[in-house]
Amino acid sequence: MEEKERHQKLIETLAIALKLETEGKALFLQAASETKSKLAKQTFEFLANEEDKHIENIKLFYDTLVDSDMEQLPDLEDSKADEKLESFNLMLESLREGFEPSSTDVEAYKMALKFENGAETFYADQLEGAVDPKIIKFYKWLEAEETMHSRLINSCLKFVENPTEWFEKRNKS
Repeated sequence: MEEKERHQKLIETLAIALKLETEGKALFLQAASETKSKLAKQTFEFLANEEDKHIENIKLFYDTLVDSDMEQLPDLEDSKADEKLESFNLMLESLREGFEPSSTDVEAYKMALKFENGAETFYADQLEGAVDPKIIKFYKWLEAEETMHSRLINSCLKFVENPTEWFEKRNKS
């Protein structure tokens, strides 16, 4: 693929990524407003805030590329996905008492998981064709973030469906 074509594809991919993250934020905000439990509301608000960070980084990447006429790429920080997931799971542990899940929450988590899995696949596909180290790092960052979101939603789903089992597994690890 010619350099100019590769740059055009990258710009198009970033536009798709920006749309994807914007849709994710809207989806999570809607879920936060419709779910019943405090946990689900906090989860979806957290995810919406995460999407804001992704949008900001995608815009930075896009603007730097366009402003430099495709000559420069920003260098992003490493993903702190594992730390964020662990912090979130610690918050789940604090909800041991007084937690009452609803079927609305379960459905919202399943819908969110489907969305995040799609985003994760999209970024993994983009990573396969990347050649520039900074672009590879960027897609790895996005993929790690989406993977963390999927793991976080899975954790919440398991917590909601069977809190006793969730705590047993958590205490063993």
